[in-house]
Amino acid sequence: MKMITKIKVTLSSDLRKRYGIRAFPISAGDIVKVKSGKRKGEGGKVVDVNHSSGRVSVEGITIAKEDGKQTELYLRAQDLTITKLDFSRDERLQKIRQIAAIKRITIQEPEPEVAEEEPAEIEAEATEVKEADTLEESAGEPEGESEEPQEEAEEEKSESEEE
Repeated sequence: MKMITKIKVTLSSDLRKRYGIRAFPISAGDIVKVKSGKRKGEGGKVVDVNHSSGRVSVEGITIAKEDGKQTELYLRAQDLTITKLDFSRDERLQKIRQIAAIKRITIQEPEPEVAEEEPAEIEAEATEVKEADTLEESAGEPEGESEEPQEEAEEEKSESEEE
């Protein structure tokens, strides 16, 4: 029975400075960049790691099969550089702290990831605000008067000025 070991991949120069280590085991979710081969310069998020063959699948890097279908391309771990580590699992950060304690160095703690709002949610909030504004404006105007014709005239003037 062959013992499967974790695949270590070199870290980018800024990660080396930050954590004081040269290589770290790769995991799904890490962001990598291809440093050699036909796909040099490409990169993305790690989707899968095959520890028995020592190869890594990266999101967005595919190869066309003979029938035209796209399939994921597994790259050699030696050809990759980790540019951002995924700390969604707490044990990875603990491992870096443990290595730093052994080497007696201080590390820069990773920035906590900010949860970004979905663009659809932002657009929905913006339309709600616009609707509320138009309701307030229309409530303050006497009936029969509207700013729409004035706005259209201003838009036509600005368009003719641009030309």
